[in-house]
Amino acid sequence: MTEDKMSGIRQAKEQQSLEKRRAVEEAIAYLKKQNEPVTFKAIAKMAKVSRQYLYNNFKKDISEFRSSDRSSKETIDGVVVPVRTPEEARHVEALLRNKIDRLKKELSDVRHENARLKNLLEKERGKSEHFRKNWIAAITK
Repeated sequence: MTEDKMSGIRQAKEQQSLEKRRAVEEAIAYLKKQNEPVTFKAIAKMAKVSRQYLYNNFKKDISEFRSSDRSSKETIDGVVVPVRTPEEARHVEALLRNKIDRLKKELSDVRHENARLKNLLEKERGKSEHFRKNWIAAITK
């Protein structure tokens, strides 16, 4: 190849690299402006680059944004909680739904046991009353 062609290829490659870098920087700025979590996945999708490209070229920068996002807190119904990424929020929601389901089942089991014991108690009270009446009748004769 001639030196002119090589120079043109190098320039095109540099231009492409610069465009990718700008796209990544714009994606980060947009996510921060929109108060969205800065994640590798979100940036890669918005900038139309691979996550590997981000890890190779922007890992430190994105990690800093992510750590600052994780340290931020928000107040929900008067309770201060850490800000979560959408993936973390879905995970927490799934865990809570599972816990609610387990607690509902446990509550149902306890209610059934309570009803069974109340029924058994009434039977024992009936027997006790029967024996008490027989005992009173026996001592009054």
